[in-house]
Amino acid sequence: MVFKRIKVASLIEVLLHILFWTFITLLPILIRPAAPGFRMFFSPWHLVFINFLLAIHFYLNAFLLIPEFLNKRNRPLQYSALLILSLIIIDLCIVHTQPSMAFLNQRHPFGPPPLMAHFNLLPIAAITAASFAYRYLADRSRQINNSRDITNSALVSELAFLRSQISPHFIFNVINGVVALSRLNPPAVEPTLMQLSQLLRYILYITDEEKVTMKQKTDYLGSYIDLQKMRFDDQIIVDFIFDITHPEKTIEPMLLVPFVENAFKYTSGIDSKPFIKGYLKADHSMLNFSVSNNYSPENTHTDEHHGIGLNNVKRRLDLLYPGKHSLEINQDKNNYTVNLQIQFK
Repeated sequence: MVFKRIKVASLIEVLLHILFWTFITLLPILIRPAAPGFRMFFSPWHLVFINFLLAIHFYLNAFLLIPEFLNKRNRPLQYSALLILSLIIIDLCIVHTQPSMAFLNQRHPFGPPPLMAHFNLLPIAAITAASFAYRYLADRSRQINNSRDITNSALVSELAFLRSQISPHFIFNVINGVVALSRLNPPAVEPTLMQLSQLLRYILYITDEEKVTMKQKTDYLGSYIDLQKMRFDDQIIVDFIFDITHPEKTIEPMLLVPFVENAFKYTSGIDSKPFIKGYLKADHSMLNFSVSNNYSPENTHTDEHHGIGLNNVKRRLDLLYPGKHSLEINQDKNNYTVNLQIQFK
């Protein structure tokens, strides 16, 4: 795919070069005066020859002299000598191929008068300056594209690493929950493991996708919340609302679960009236997600891996939805609230 894109861009550039030289060659021929005296010394073929020489000078300077002697070898004296030699050769070729000028009543053996010969310096100087400008812009464009490719490659690699972190971190927490449940409520272990198997199926087959639909996202979050309800029974009051009007809308997988996961994680550590409230709403253009819970400040630093999930999802949001998301995290003495908005692409 990249090769095809580069090939098409190269063909377009070649075509533009051909059109440019054709235009500057034909324009003087098409707009030349119709006076008979002018036509006697105006030669279209000589004009084509001049533009051919100027084109050779342009590409010689832009594709050989500047890249090789200035950019690569850093030899300005050799470059200047070769450039001057090219200018002299082109000027002599133009001067000594001038057509006969009838109004002078003779053909000068060494070309036209000096004033007429110096007239060639203007187009030669213009073409030389144009070759410098073209080489600079081409190099600058290549540098920008290389920097963009490096940046994009780094972002893709970083995003892949962040996505790979999600599943092990999530499974680690769920397994710890099942272990705790086996001690507190052994009969609930079997249905909990069945629910866990559905979540693992989601992780194996869905998180490899670049996007998941809101229906898949809702089913997954619902299964996760049901799993946690089985684990905590009636110890935590859970009130979570789903309002999805456009289930076909897509979003990056595993973006919302870290917030719900942390809500259960830190709510379970308090003694009085633990609760989790939240909602997930999605219309044709916007996703709105919110989850809030109470917690005990003493329990927020008991886990040495505290913050892996949240830091991960924050970075992924910055990479995936730059300028198209809003994340607000409000934390007071006993309550923690997350509000997230994402514009669908």
